Amino acid sequence: MSGTGRWGQRIRDRVAEGNMGELATELLKIAVANRNHWGGGWDEVLDALGALPAEQRSRLAGALVERYHSVGSASAARLNVLTLLGVVSRGLPADPLAAERRQHLDGLGRQYAYGYGARMDVLAEAELAAGRPLAPAVVAAFRRAGVDAYHPEYVVELMKKVTEPVLNVGEEWAEQAMRDGSAPDWQSLLSHLTAATASKPSARWDKRARALVEPLGDDSVRAAAVSWLALVGHPRTLPLEGPGYGADVNAVYDPYNANALRGLAWLVSLLPPHPATARALGALVETSLRKVAGLGPRNPKVANAAVFALSRLGGESALAELARLATRVTYKNTAKLLDGALQARATALGLSREEIENWPSRRTDSARWGEPVTTSER
Repeated sequence: MSGTGRWGQRIRDRVAEGNMGELATELLKIAVANRNHWGGGWDEVLDALGALPAEQRSRLAGALVERYHSVGSASAARLNVLTLLGVVSRGLPADPLAAERRQHLDGLGRQYAYGYGARMDVLAEAELAAGRPLAPAVVAAFRRAGVDAYHPEYVVELMKKVTEPVLNVGEEWAEQAMRDGSAPDWQSLLSHLTAATASKPSARWDKRARALVEPLGDDSVRAAAVSWLALVGHPRTLPLEGPGYGADVNAVYDPYNANALRGLAWLVSLLPPHPATARALGALVETSLRKVAGLGPRNPKVANAAVFALSRLGGESALAELARLATRVTYKNTAKLLDGALQARATALGLSREEIENWPSRRTDSARWGEPVTTSER
């Protein structure tokens, strides 16, 4: 019999005996044996507990509470008890150790990432079932898990139940965007930005973005977006604790907010061209490619989204910004995108590549001699 099967049989024996105190003891032994990792078959134990009759779960909850107070305050067993209680107490009128549960969740909110096997989602589900919203920092932690390529399905299911705040707290640009965009129409627009998960926007994404901009006005959206982009890369407002190795987690973008940044770049490229927009996108490219020790460029995906936005923005300023970046960017993939964007512009304008690359100086010379430098920017 496998390890999980053997423990499962012992649990069934305790349940048959009706001895919830012994069952609680067995459960804590399991938590020690599996190192509080409830995946890989151990989740069957949690499922079995949730299926117990309410009367048995109520008695088991009481026994678990007793054991919580019997172990040291620094003991990992306390988190084990809270996890088990989250399953056992679901649907029961009592909400034992609620304050202690929130304390552990607050600790999660200070972490960049966490071990999925610990099933912290069980604690979060217990809070939601009690009618209490999760703290914004806790929501941010689960969202960061949700964009991880190896995220468990239960994190996705949990996040379907949480829609606020619309962006993750902890980054100055995102917090300012939420303050500026607190009205419902703005909230809808910010929410749409987080759906920017592909390398380029789809026609459907663009159509929805245009519809959301219409009631707000092009100028209003541009002004707000440019002000938010100016804050990207500022020190985190809520520093996070990392694993102690690898890149500094406080120097990288929040991965959930990074999708919104890509969406913000796409969004402004749908608005009429404007010099401020081009400058903001150019700065976003450079900020996103700034090197972080132990990682490399901070976020090439955001940088590439900004290059794409510049390539379709139109206008003299966008072209000049592309040409400027082409002389500065060394990151291979982004440099390739810049090269393609400049070549496409050169072909469309009937200019040589050299003339395009010298566009910033050409604009300066034109302005010096009083020649028009643009007909499409306001």
